[in-house]
Amino acid sequence: MAEERGLGSPLLAVSGLRVATPTGDIVRGVDLEVRRREVVGLLGESGCGKTTLALAIAGLLRGGRKVVDGSITFNGSALVTNALDRTALVRGVEIGFVPQDPFSALDPLRRIGPQVARSLLVHKRATRARARAKVMEMLDAMGMPDPDKIVAKYPHELSGGQRQRAVIASALICEPSLVIADEPTSALDVIVQAQVLDKFLRLTGELGASVLLVSHDLGILAETSDRVTAMYAGRVVEFGRVRELLRSPRHPYVSALLASLPSLAGDRLRRLPSIGGQPPQIPGPLSPCAFAPRCRYADDLCWNVQPTYRWPAEAGFACHHPLANVEPVGDERVEEQAIER
Repeated sequence: MAEERGLGSPLLAVSGLRVATPTGDIVRGVDLEVRRREVVGLLGESGCGKTTLALAIAGLLRGGRKVVDGSITFNGSALVTNALDRTALVRGVEIGFVPQDPFSALDPLRRIGPQVARSLLVHKRATRARARAKVMEMLDAMGMPDPDKIVAKYPHELSGGQRQRAVIASALICEPSLVIADEPTSALDVIVQAQVLDKFLRLTGELGASVLLVSHDLGILAETSDRVTAMYAGRVVEFGRVRELLRSPRHPYVSALLASLPSLAGDRLRRLPSIGGQPPQIPGPLSPCAFAPRCRYADDLCWNVQPTYRWPAEAGFACHHPLANVEPVGDERVEEQAIER
């Protein structure tokens, strides 16, 4: 479990952020904070809007998606609003971004060395000799074997784990104060995943960087995060300290995610619980509580009044019928998954 590292005012503050396409909202009024030297996990099923949120913070929205309301503040200054986008000034130097798919992030026609060094050359105006030395240092820190040979190779000549290590090295080479990692190890096998994630978090810790870690994997977030924010259908449904949230979730969605985890002590032949129905499509028509169609506690209030939470706050949930006195089985299952890694 990560130590409590967040100190002082937030490094990153997202307030009431909405990201929309011409057909509707994808991120629907999200609030989020990342403090200095802190790891914050962003949890949710595929399609819940967490990647779009990460891309909005990094200024990498494409495909007609744009910020239409709310704000993003970085290091005390406005970074993004519906009329402002200063991300180009900090992306790559103060904010590093690790994409989910390293192969698509790398130029197949350029060697690895110059690609990892690019931010250093552009933002720090380092000499090529200094840039090469720094690239070798970062690749070695990420556990890359023979970095002197790796820098001369093309992306297709590397394994998936090596490509991901190279992309992480590129995101960290300017020693940013915030790193946004979007499912950084989801395409790797479990052993390589653990190795890469360990190197990544050790290095960001040494640099004193904050991390926003986007993942659907509760085991990873339990093992690495100080705090967790859970999203559903483009909104925040619950947030708080990782141990408290996983041990005693208040929102039925988070509780259902935890209940669906396998247990080493359980009956392996027993069918795992699942969340009934399908996640909603966003953008698209949604009830005031988007989880109501899948929630056994939903009533007329949920179908007619949008649940909200107090913000800013250390912890909170958006639910009209929050769970209480929940048996803390979720935390055990998540910790078992972390041990298996």
